Amino acid sequence: MVYWSVGMAHLLLIDDDAAADGVLKALTQRGHEVRWARSMADGLKQFRADRADVVLVDTDLPDGSGHDVLIQVRLEDPTTMVVMTSARGTIEEAVDAMKQGASDFVRKPLDLADLELRLSRALSSRRLATELEYLKSRQAKGAAISGLVGQCPEMRKVFGTVIRLGQKTTRRAGPTVLILGETGTGKGVMARALHYNSQRRDGPFVEVNCASIPETLMEAEVFGAERGAYTGSVASHIGYVETAEGGTLFLDEIGCLSLPMQAKLLTVLESRTFRRVGSSVERHADVQTVVATNMDLRAAVERGTFREDLLHRLEVIVLKMPPLRERGDDRMRLAEHVRDEICRDYGLPPRPFAPDVQQLVETYHWPGNVRELRNALEQILLLEDEHTIEARHFHLRGRAKKPTAPPMPVVAVQSDSQRMPRLGSENGIIDVDLPEEGLALQAVEDALIDRTLAACEGNVSRAARMLGVSRDQLRYRLAKRGA
Repeated sequence: MVYWSVGMAHLLLIDDDAAADGVLKALTQRGHEVRWARSMADGLKQFRADRADVVLVDTDLPDGSGHDVLIQVRLEDPTTMVVMTSARGTIEEAVDAMKQGASDFVRKPLDLADLELRLSRALSSRRLATELEYLKSRQAKGAAISGLVGQCPEMRKVFGTVIRLGQKTTRRAGPTVLILGETGTGKGVMARALHYNSQRRDGPFVEVNCASIPETLMEAEVFGAERGAYTGSVASHIGYVETAEGGTLFLDEIGCLSLPMQAKLLTVLESRTFRRVGSSVERHADVQTVVATNMDLRAAVERGTFREDLLHRLEVIVLKMPPLRERGDDRMRLAEHVRDEICRDYGLPPRPFAPDVQQLVETYHWPGNVRELRNALEQILLLEDEHTIEARHFHLRGRAKKPTAPPMPVVAVQSDSQRMPRLGSENGIIDVDLPEEGLALQAVEDALIDRTLAACEGNVSRAARMLGVSRDQLRYRLAKRGA
């Protein structure tokens, strides 16, 4: 039976045995490109000139050892699979080869059917390794400090802190980092920069959006669960904390965590231990924790929706991402950088900005920050055919207006019986004192949410039921507070 299910491969055979000629012919007949070297020196020379998918090497060569070839190939290209062959084929020899990184070990004389199966497995392993490297490089894209745009004092301060942390963060220890900023300011980009500029860069970077996971599943998703721990749990599974082992766990929208989950996170940060749902076994958490939010956590502490002790623990290192409207000349630099990046990604020819674009970029208030800028430019580059990008091509909310709204006033929701905030009355009507100058609708909503949360002692689910919205809708509104 033939197992070549992964397509034609590029193979390098390093063996001085005369029987290797028959192996070469058999593999070539199967449609593979095979090169043959009869010595270690010639084999490494051919490998460096044209990398192979799989190297098939004998342990005994006239000018060295196949183990030396294995070590050198794995150093120069970890994605290349190495299959060792040997006439002796002892268990000790096979174990040593596997420890050094060989993907398989085959005893001579070679059985072609068995060899085909083993090479097929090696090719599958290479494909997975290559895909993993690609995904890691995509994830790390733009994380180098040299590739980030920012000359304003606020961003230079952030970059300086990231560089210092990268120099001091080790594989054994890393500080907790809190990233603050409005939505779209690049908090996720900075979290990646923290990871990929530290000694933990070779470990996983695991990003979790706390606002997107239902409260009932949050603990199991973050910490893992044992089989039967809850309805529908048919098998044990690891959580995000274990997935991030040796790397970085990035918790975005941290302000959306429930109070019980905040307590469990505090335990992880303080003792570096956790338990899976349904387990009494304590596990070690070898992760650096980075969290981000656009919420005012101090205000959340006052409302009773965020633990003060957790906030103190999170404030070891704080990075404040400035909104785009406050970044001065960076705004135009970012526009040019994002434009060029989008053109490269889509394979589009470069397109210049008209003079009026700079005025637009520097006067518009960018409520969505860098994310809004990127979305606007991507839309223009894909849908507009004109060679030059002009201001009229931008379709923006509140076009070219700077923020003019005064600070939101304190809203008093009144009833006839007492001058205190009230959630409702017997007839379902809420009275609002309306000042002559009016007030922002958002202020009324914020006051109602705050009062409801206070009445529910910070329980988001109860507050959502009282307000007649889903829990996720209320969490979304809370998450937008910083926007």
